Formats: sequence, structure tokens, C-alpha cells
Amino acid sequence: PDYTEAYNNLGIILQELGRLNEAEANLRQAITLKPNLAEAHNNLGNTLKDLGRLNEAEASYKRATKLKPKYHEAQYNLIQLLNVYSSQKESSHSIIKVDQEIKKIDLIEKTSGIISDDKIIQLFNKSISIMERYNLELQNNDSQIYRRNTVDLNCKRHKQIFDKFNIIPEFCFGCFKVQIEPKSLLDLIKLFLVFNQIKLAKNNTRKCMIEFRSETSGFYKGFIYCSSVTEAYQIADHLEKIINVNISPGLLASVKRGCSEYPVSFPDFKKVNRSGVELMNYDESWKLIEKDHDSKILNRTTIVKPNLSYLNLSDVLIIRNWIDYAKGIGDPSVEFLNHQTVSSQKYYNIAKTRLETYTFQV
Repeated sequence: PDYTEAYNNLGIILQELGRLNEAEANLRQAITLKPNLAEAHNNLGNTLKDLGRLNEAEASYKRATKLKPKYHEAQYNLIQLLNVYSSQKESSHSIIKVDQEIKKIDLIEKTSGIISDDKIIQLFNKSISIMERYNLELQNNDSQIYRRNTVDLNCKRHKQIFDKFNIIPEFCFGCFKVQIEPKSLLDLIKLFLVFNQIKLAKNNTRKCMIEFRSETSGFYKGFIYCSSVTEAYQIADHLEKIINVNISPGLLASVKRGCSEYPVSFPDFKKVNRSGVELMNYDESWKLIEKDHDSKILNRTTIVKPNLSYLNLSDVLIIRNWIDYAKGIGDPSVEFLNHQTVSSQKYYNIAKTRLETYTFQV
């Protein structure tokens, strides 16, 4: 009855099962038995986030990091929460204070014309100086900056099916993406600013990223996810006009289909027909495989919170990883950011290794 770790572990399991109220009750019991158990406060934060009680989740993550100042998992969870939520009041917590100050930076200047390199340099340097002022040593191993809407694309499930059975899930045949390949790190950050501000009818999920998949070429990429080929071409045409004015003339927006891994096994899948008649269609016999797979895995509802359209602490930490990647591939534009130290040896080494397969050209 007084076994604290059992209540904590049971809370984790119940949260994974989607039985969130029971998870909360067990985690609170663990905290009652051992109020200073930082792990239980962190896990309670995860459950409260899933319940949509974001201000309470913030309080739990803050408590976890106060009890255990170098608790990286709780720090990461708090930073991720601030991607979709702004603290409702001024806080003495250093992570929240830094995030609040970064969000106040005037990101949404409506520039009529090209986004200058100077604006990017100033924006990044201001953000880094805020982190340094609070003496925060934080890491975020993510390489992609998302701006999500409330639609769960459930990509993890689709990728599991492809990896296990070498079939393409039915959902993915209706998934298209608009792709842009910036030529430099500075252009990638500019594209992130465009994605942060662009107004789309469905607020489509979009992301900017560095590429390190061995089977996929390229270095810097941005994607906007669409639910039909017609929507994808409409957005591509609209976006191309914006990026040619705000980033670089001649930067193209192309339409791709589904995940880049699929054409390795099914080359016809990647061929997109603007008229909507595709060369490869879904094999109806795969439905039984999908149904059988889904019957054997946990089926839980995921609440997806849309990202805030502000520059935030998580974004800055990821851009710092992009900088290390840019150094590794020899992108000269990184020098303008004047960020000397390598924060993520991981991404620097990934970039160096990538040059053995792909050539980076300015």
C-alpha cells in the first residue's frame, strides 16, 4: 500500500493506455507518499497535458525540475509544452522566463519584400543572448521545427506498418506534401519565418528540417502537408510566389506524395499526376493486414494541440542544432550567425558523414 514506485509505474501504464483519470489518481498517490519524487511530478505533467489541463501540467513540470535541477526529461517536456502553450503569468522559473522573453521578440514584422540576412542574424543573436543571460545549459535533440494543426496524421502508426509488412497504408495514398529545398541555413530559417506567418485555409501542418536519411538526397527542407493533390498544387502555387518575394527568386515549391521511404520499395508511388489520376493506387488486399495490425496494438486517442505561431525556446534550441549541421556540411552562410561552439556533436558528425554520399553546393 505504501509502495511509491508501483503507483508511479502504474500511472505511466494507465497514461499509455489512455486511462488518464486513473493515471492521475495513481500518480497523485505516489506524490502523497513521496512528495519529493521528481519522476512522479514529471509523469503527472505528461498526464495533465494529455487531459488538456496545460496550466496544471506546467506546474508539475516546474515542480519536477525544481526538485531535480538537471532532470533533462522534465526540462524537455516543459520546453515542448511551451510550444503549444504560453504561461499565463510571469514566472521565476528560468526556462519559462527565457521562453517568455523569446516570444516577445518581434518575430511578426510584416516585411514587404525579401527577408534580410541581417534580420535572421539579429533574431538568433537576441534569442541566444537571452539564454546566456539566464545561464541556461539546455539541449534539445530534435532536428525538425513543426507548426501543427489539430489533425493527428498518425505517421508513427503508418511507418510501423510499412516497416513491418512492406505495404503502404491506405491513409498515405491521400497524403501529399509541398516541398521546398532552401539552398542555405539562412534560407532555411527564413522559410521557418514564412511558415510561422503564412495563412492557410486549413492551417496545414508544416515543418522545416535538416535531412540526414541515408536513402534521401538533399540537406535543408520544408514541407506543408495536404490531404489531396488539388490542395497541394494550390498551396504550392501560392507558396512559390511568397518565397520568391521573401526568400530568393527561383526557389521552387514541388508536390510530393507520402513519405520519402515508400518509393524505395514502390517506385511508382512517388509519381504525382496533377490531374489526380495516379500511377499507383492502394492495393485493397492490404486492408486485412492493416486491420489485423491495428487489432493488436494499443488504440488510444491523441489530443493534438496546435503550435503557437511565435518563436519560442524549443525553436531556438533546434536552430542551434541546424547550425551544427551546417558547420558539418561546410555551409558558408553559418559564419554570419557567429556561433562558434558546437552544441550538438551528434548533428555535426551526421553532417560530416553525409558528405561521403551527397555533395553540398552553395
